[in-house]
Amino acid sequence: MTQTSVSFQRLLAKYWLEAETRPADNKNIEERLRAFAYVHEMPVSQEVLQEACQHLSGWAAKGGIGQWVVTICFWAHPHGLWNFMLDAMTEACSDDHLHMIACELAEHQLAHHGSMIPHYQAQARLDLRFRRMLTGVWRHRMSDEVWVQLREIQAQEPDPLPNMIPLELGVEYGAERLSEDDRQNADKKGFFSRDEAGEWQRAKRT
Repeated sequence: MTQTSVSFQRLLAKYWLEAETRPADNKNIEERLRAFAYVHEMPVSQEVLQEACQHLSGWAAKGGIGQWVVTICFWAHPHGLWNFMLDAMTEACSDDHLHMIACELAEHQLAHHGSMIPHYQAQARLDLRFRRMLTGVWRHRMSDEVWVQLREIQAQEPDPLPNMIPLELGVEYGAERLSEDDRQNADKKGFFSRDEAGEWQRAKRT
């Protein structure tokens, strides 16, 4: 029976997590991804390979998976970034991977689209690995309200990641370097913001 192909997002999530340990070579992007999927026993269709290649060869990546992840943190729809993070959690197999997800995905989203925090609270109740990952998130530009809610999640984890900001430093930790707007507004810092109906819309830039 033919295995169902993984999605291009899940392929790229695994590729991102393993990028630092993958040997450099001169193969083109499609060949590298095909070889990577084979080594990691990830069933991929030709359509998935081509879609993943389009993302890595476009302006957002400049050929590199790390740059692609940085770019989608700014440009991707908040729910798209959330789903990519869940794919990355599925593929994560070490504390180093959890640290990457915390610092490069969760921290950015909670700083710029903080009203997504209910998704984090719900997932932390369902998935203890996800809760542990969140202990690696630092404040960045998080609003006061979102930071307090995140710290409440972190306080529930008996085995936090080594880089967690100690709880005894208090919820005011990092507030001195933030603007008043950052502290008061959970959203409106990225390329998406919520409209009056609560739906995400691409933010208008003046």
